[in-house]
Amino acid sequence: MNRPIVNGAEVQTDGGATRPSTRRAAGLIGRFLRLTGGRWWPYMAAGGVAMLLVAASTSLTAWLMKPAVDDVLAAGDTTMMWVVGLGLPGAFALKGISNYMQRASMLYAGLGMVATARARLFRHLMALDLAFFQRHPTGDLTSRLIIDLDTLRSTITSTGIALGRDVATLVSLITTLLVMDWRLSLVGLMIFPVLVLPVAALGRRARRRATDLQETLGHYDALLHQAFEGVRVVKIFGTPERERTRLHGVVLRLFGAMVQVERIKILSAFLIELASGIAVALVVLYGGHRVIDGTTTAGTFFAFITALILAYRPIKKLGHMSAVLQEGVAVLDRLFAILDTRPELREAPDARPLAVSDGAIRLEDVRVSHAETTRSALDGITLDIPAGQTVALVGPSGAGKTTVLNLVARLRDPSAGRVCIDGQDIRGATLESLWRHVALVTQDVTLFEGTVLENILFGAPDAVDPRAPSAEERARAETAARNADAHAFIAALPEGYDTQIGESGLRLSGGQRQRIAIARAMVKDAPILLLDEATAALDRETERRVQTALERLGRGRTTLVVAHRLATVRHADRICVLEAGRIVEEGDHDSLLARGGLYARLWAGQGGA
Repeated sequence: MNRPIVNGAEVQTDGGATRPSTRRAAGLIGRFLRLTGGRWWPYMAAGGVAMLLVAASTSLTAWLMKPAVDDVLAAGDTTMMWVVGLGLPGAFALKGISNYMQRASMLYAGLGMVATARARLFRHLMALDLAFFQRHPTGDLTSRLIIDLDTLRSTITSTGIALGRDVATLVSLITTLLVMDWRLSLVGLMIFPVLVLPVAALGRRARRRATDLQETLGHYDALLHQAFEGVRVVKIFGTPERERTRLHGVVLRLFGAMVQVERIKILSAFLIELASGIAVALVVLYGGHRVIDGTTTAGTFFAFITALILAYRPIKKLGHMSAVLQEGVAVLDRLFAILDTRPELREAPDARPLAVSDGAIRLEDVRVSHAETTRSALDGITLDIPAGQTVALVGPSGAGKTTVLNLVARLRDPSAGRVCIDGQDIRGATLESLWRHVALVTQDVTLFEGTVLENILFGAPDAVDPRAPSAEERARAETAARNADAHAFIAALPEGYDTQIGESGLRLSGGQRQRIAIARAMVKDAPILLLDEATAALDRETERRVQTALERLGRGRTTLVVAHRLATVRHADRICVLEAGRIVEEGDHDSLLARGGLYARLWAGQGGA
């Protein structure tokens, strides 16, 4: 059985979940710093300097305890009294200022790195092909962008910031202890190496539990997304109780994962508390004996106890951070699992901009096979669509009609054969130049939260900002809306073109959303138009109005139409009838009816409407 490879290294799996091995944790953190550090390195460097000052000031506080006892209290040295009296507040002031500088610098850098990661992840997701999004639930992807990166933000801003400071402080204090009395240091510190193995084991366990937690959060988010998006179906089909039961099961798993993570943190803290108590007791017993027999001074012993107590805080925090840090490592593994995903559909290394003069389309012996089935979606289709003509694809469900549209838009590639536009194989063209010349209107209209105007201008070139359009761009959008038969209802909205339409345009009817989508395609003014069942879900009157708008949109463009209702394509220049991935009939409406084949049967099945 092959072990999964992620980020170029083997990973351990448990219960189907991919988890980072211990040796990869440092590699993941280093890779994240290289990926997102960039402009934030100067802030991290400033934070590093401040960390060293915090460590130095903490050690200075412990050092000053020796003269405070031996010289000031025991010997009555007035000069040393002033040195200690001014030195202690100075040390505390230096520590406070340095701590502020360190936290501010590292917090700014940490938040900046997470922001960079958010932008990088979103940009990468947008570059992935359609097949990736068909394999991954929307809720899981949004969970990685929101919940995972919020966990990473928390890890960096709390654990990451304190980690360097506490390590530097601990090293400084251990050095101080060794210089003061190396024998007493060995007594006080010998208990802590015993903790290495159990704390390391708890760290590995924490990472596994953190991975479970993040995956369960993704599943939870996906279920919420499905329930909210399909709330009408849930209510009408009377399944709210079933959805509540499903969600309750996930909530219980989420609860269990959270309890496991927190339990590990508590256990780590307990072990460190216990070890620290034993260390202090040993130092008091051994150090007190050395003071009594005159081997060391009371000042040295008091300074040693001070340094040991000061070292206790960073040791305790480091033990707690070990478990918290594993949550961040688990998030990094999920982050890089996405960033290391390469699109199946890629540009050729020597890809050139597509030069479109007329917009003629040709499919040459195209075959498409699905990996999950032995049946071909398309089986040797050859199709010519002359420039400026409207060609309709009709046939039973699963015949391959939408697959043809996806091939022309290069949302997927054929298994064999090629697709050409104006004689150029589109696999040799840059994707941006191809999509610039193609407009798409589908049955399931996608509108974005914002105003009507912003959604219409979404089809405008990148140079246009839909949120701050010029008067010329606003006029262009209004002209497109008039041609799409949308201006009248838009003008009747409370704020006209500036009306907020809500998420997915839910404040509009289906016909209104469809006409806005048509206006958006008109604004794009692409030479090639793809229509995928654009009127399938509309009533007859709305369908008539949308169909009229589509006919205006298609004038002078090469138009490829997928239709279920044959009445909407009866005036197409050519109709191709698909069945089982093949073109079985071809011609205009009248000739196909006269032939009495599949098209005629489909027409009769729709009442000859």
